[in-house]
Amino acid sequence: MNPTTTTAKPPAAGLVAGRRKPDEASFYWVAGAFFVVILLQLELVFNRPVNWDEFFHLSEAHAFRNGHLTEVLQVFYARAFFWLPMLPLDAIGQVRVARMFMLGFELFTVVAIYAVARHFTDRLSAALAALAYLTGGYVFQHGFSYRADPMAAGFLMGLLWIMVSSRLDGRTILGGAILGALALLTTIKIIFYVPALAAVALLRWREAASPGEIAFRFAKLALATTFFSLLFVGASIYSLPADGGAAVARTVATSGTMMFDEGLFPQAVYIFGAIAAAPILAVLLLSTPSALVRARLPARRRILLFALLLPLASLIFYRNAFPYFYVFILPPAVVAAAFAIRPTLERISVPVLSVAFVANALVISALAPRDVLVTQRQVIAAVHRVFPEPVAYFDFPGMIVDFPKANFFMTTWGMRKYWDGKEERFIDVMARETVPLLLLNNGTLTRNQTGATPARVLHPADRTALRESFIPHWGPLWVAGRRFSAAAGASSFVIHAPGIYTVEGAAARIDGRPLEPGQTIDLSRGAHRFEPMTRAETRLRWGNHLPRPPEPFGGGPVFKDF
Repeated sequence: MNPTTTTAKPPAAGLVAGRRKPDEASFYWVAGAFFVVILLQLELVFNRPVNWDEFFHLSEAHAFRNGHLTEVLQVFYARAFFWLPMLPLDAIGQVRVARMFMLGFELFTVVAIYAVARHFTDRLSAALAALAYLTGGYVFQHGFSYRADPMAAGFLMGLLWIMVSSRLDGRTILGGAILGALALLTTIKIIFYVPALAAVALLRWREAASPGEIAFRFAKLALATTFFSLLFVGASIYSLPADGGAAVARTVATSGTMMFDEGLFPQAVYIFGAIAAAPILAVLLLSTPSALVRARLPARRRILLFALLLPLASLIFYRNAFPYFYVFILPPAVVAAAFAIRPTLERISVPVLSVAFVANALVISALAPRDVLVTQRQVIAAVHRVFPEPVAYFDFPGMIVDFPKANFFMTTWGMRKYWDGKEERFIDVMARETVPLLLLNNGTLTRNQTGATPARVLHPADRTALRESFIPHWGPLWVAGRRFSAAAGASSFVIHAPGIYTVEGAAARIDGRPLEPGQTIDLSRGAHRFEPMTRAETRLRWGNHLPRPPEPFGGGPVFKDF
């Protein structure tokens, strides 16, 4: 694999006498397919709804810029994009800009897949393998999303490319070390790539004319990667407002639990979803082991290609193997799958296969819920209309990125930490902070506020505090307030969000003071007294005549599944 020490590559299909023109025609089909698919993805960059993870990641970029980011590892997407909050764009516009960069990472990964596969098979099979990855359902949907996965895949596939094809001189060792260190800073999931990286190093050593020399160069690469990893992590720790060492330890401990804590196939439903969304790619991957067994390869190369499939074993135990994870975990396996493409081309022509890949991408594109983006934009605009200045708020992912989110990220993992006492309860936040806004943008919060009974997945004190202390304002926007029904008698009530409140509905006495509708009263945190003056409903709404957007809420969900 070192150009000076390895055996010659097999001739690419089409370079054999008499085959040049058919091969060139085939490449036109593949190139055309890439062009169409990239255009389809570019459209989704701007029109696919923003996922909750993307809002959360953008909120962390805002937190980093404001000096509030408390993590070191697995937040490179926030540090690298610290400049997004400076753009004169709303949250959706900022996510779109970030997506353009993520699309660049994805396309680099595609090129790396081709380059690595090209060292083991012909050009056409390598190109079709890269196309299979790009059009694979979950990759086509999430390959450009503002997450760590496209970045980490690009860094690690770049490192794999260097390890496979370069002479490992000073420049390439430096480049590979920086890529490896950035990958570590981006995600601890790099551990899943270890079998592939180790197998490449072993193959280079076995095929080298001077094994000692190549081993020494890989040792220098490992040492340089360690150096840059420590340098980057140290610089990140230095930039934190709190104890950075504790943050690193916390991240490592949490990641270990997430990897091995939920039994076998914790996200089996998404494995079946991946197969349904990319049936051609699934067939290629499933047929790869038999294709490798039949291929005329030296045993050591066959072992390497099998090792490239090993990262997929993480689907057996990794609890966060959600659709976006496939962007990260598939590239090494797709390199090996190039060997399943070679026999496929004996039965299916390149034009047919290329069109099939494009058709798969077209179907996925057509199914994208673009209407949700309209709802998201309307909700974000409404919040800024109601609250021209930032206020603390509760929601699911941190959707209002320029406002301070007061609660934890309410994913399944976040809820687990919440019940384990590792995330602060809502009632405890309200005891120290004024939170006048509640945004109902997930099922738990919506059920708690609008269901016949509170959401049992919340702590009892939180269920009651949220349900009693917020009232509807506009669409999914709820604000701090109290409702007293027409049948309510004199009673005590608790205010969790101190401030000015406007009386609505019927007149009433608050703490002995008679108030007519439209009048305001300043209420402190704690217990107060309500006495009705008429037999009608009275409402106390946070703020001095808090405005509402003139247009009604368009309806529809704020988020849909991945």
